[in-house]
Amino acid sequence: MRIALASALLCCLAARAGAQGVPVSFEEPQPVAVTGFAVGTVDYDHAARTNDFVAGKIAVALFKPVGDVYFFGQLTTALEDGEPATEIDNLIVSWTPHNATRWSLAFGRFDAPIGFERDDEPLNLIPTNSFNFAFARPVKLTGLITRYTASPRLQLAGGITNGWDVTVDNNRDKTGLVRADWLIHDGITLGVAGMYGPEEDGTDAHQRSLFSSDLTIDAGRFVVGAEVNLGNQRDDPENESWLWGAVTGFYRLARTLGIAARYDIFDDPDGIRTGTAQTLSSFTVGPMWFWRRGQEGIFANIEHTSFHLPQVAVRAAVRFDHSTQDFFPNSDGGLQTSNTRAIIEVLYLF
Repeated sequence: MRIALASALLCCLAARAGAQGVPVSFEEPQPVAVTGFAVGTVDYDHAARTNDFVAGKIAVALFKPVGDVYFFGQLTTALEDGEPATEIDNLIVSWTPHNATRWSLAFGRFDAPIGFERDDEPLNLIPTNSFNFAFARPVKLTGLITRYTASPRLQLAGGITNGWDVTVDNNRDKTGLVRADWLIHDGITLGVAGMYGPEEDGTDAHQRSLFSSDLTIDAGRFVVGAEVNLGNQRDDPENESWLWGAVTGFYRLARTLGIAARYDIFDDPDGIRTGTAQTLSSFTVGPMWFWRRGQEGIFANIEHTSFHLPQVAVRAAVRFDHSTQDFFPNSDGGLQTSNTRAIIEVLYLF
């Protein structure tokens, strides 16, 4: 009896919806996908004579597609000066018209589409970021970006943002961004980007420009990522500039074992980015053990490569830093020109 009543009710609903011209579907709506990652580290700093166990970061991300639109948001809690702080790390609303799928329009807070390194640890091959990541270019942008797939091998992008690494604009003007990605050959991708706009607090003067180029080579067991950044800022009475370059390499030794290395150099002759006229350099090398492929999501692999993000990874590295000026804090409360660090990083994706 109950089955008959339920069937009759469904037929009535379908007939009513059909009369109103509304399509009827009994399919389940697409659920919200929940993903994230956690990071823990062991860090030894030779100059400061410190060693720490750090439960450093946890991130939770939500992904929801709705027709031509998808929503992606990520909340990240990380230690800052020894205290936990939570921020909106990514918040993206993206629209791809179903009748113009070569175009997409996104609004929100997102990783700056520049270079090989990324903000989230799972998207990198080495623990710790380069001097380039800290000083030479922006990490996060907030604003509007549109992308156009001109061909299977060429993608163009342009955007308007608040500026370098700011959530709320610190002046009246905006910063412009353009980028092109060219798949030169299978496994070889060249990216070129440019940015221009004011970045100083409370003034639209001192315009800053950035030219950036990155090259990614994916040869299966061997991955190379290189980038160069040339920046310039108008300051009276003359312009000030900086130049940075880095190369990261990864070689898969076995199914779950690899080794990675990175060399980077940052030339800041006017001290505009580091506060000291100097040249910084670093060399980092260490093994990576990884197990099981991570859950599919908006971030599934290292960008422009076929290296899938593992669910569990343990990365160890030794980093050698050097500066032409005293720059690295030591245990005596002063500064020195060189430092050595040892890091073990544990990553878990869920």
